[in-house]
Amino acid sequence: MKTLEELKSLDEKGLQAELKESRDLYFKNKVDVQNNQAKDSHAIKQYRRQIARVQFLLSNKK
Repeated sequence: MKTLEELKSLDEKGLQAELKESRDLYFKNKVDVQNNQAKDSHAIKQYRRQIARVQFLLSNKK
């Protein structure tokens, strides 16, 4: 996951790519936790926050 400063330096296209990647990782991790395959259930919260950060930055760039 990228820091807020790294995200701020990205353009709109880069933020879109980061959003897609974060959503994919969030979904994969959520499914793994539900199937008892992942041990780090706290990562779901981190991915949700990352998605919110990227969406916020995208809304400010438009």
